[in-house]
Amino acid sequence: MKYKIISLKNLIFILIIIVIFHSFNSAKNAYLIIKNDHNQRLVNSYEFCKNESIGFLNYIKEKYKINNYITIKNFFISPDPSWFFLNSRLNKIDSNKTILLGYNENQKINFKNKEGYYLSEDIKYLKKIKKISFNVVKKSEQKISFTIYQNFYGENKYIFKSDLIDLKIGKNIIDLDLDVLNSYNNSKIIIKFGNVSTNKNFIINEVNLFIKDEIDLSKSIILEKYKNCYLISKK
Repeated sequence: MKYKIISLKNLIFILIIIVIFHSFNSAKNAYLIIKNDHNQRLVNSYEFCKNESIGFLNYIKEKYKINNYITIKNFFISPDPSWFFLNSRLNKIDSNKTILLGYNENQKINFKNKEGYYLSEDIKYLKKIKKISFNVVKKSEQKISFTIYQNFYGENKYIFKSDLIDLKIGKNIIDLDLDVLNSYNNSKIIIKFGNVSTNKNFIINEVNLFIKDEIDLSKSIILEKYKNCYLISKK
């Protein structure tokens, strides 16, 4: 019997295939594809209550046997996951229920000092500003003002400018009750203080904006809650 000797080239090729197969966990992935249906694989590829929150949406869909569209408000900085409920059989809207993803009551926006202005993290929606607070380390004899902008891809949109303000050492809180018209989604906020003392000991820090609740949960029935993901209905 004659034995065929594998060439070095073919041997190297086989070894490469084995390494790739092992590195990408192909056997396990193939098993999971066979074991799980498309919907389960989709759920497993997303986090339960973060970003699109497909796990939470799937939980709601299965538990409540959803037969109609439900409005989804996603407060995470991520795409709209309403596509998860796309189904030709769902031809009605359930106006009684709403799904909230990433919703926080009494939202406080934090700012970082950027040498001349203060910059927030990304904000999904900005409709009403209740108040601003900031800390003054050393009092200045000058009065100061502040201007609020909304920053969207480098473009600053003017929102509000205050009158001159008398300061006190420590925390200063100023009520605004401000409606933000034609607001951008997924934007940042910039605050600039004007007429600021050049005294290096005069420092403003701990700058915060407080956002008015878009939805009053006390006026709704909370059917499901996991962290800051909700299914609510009207009372």
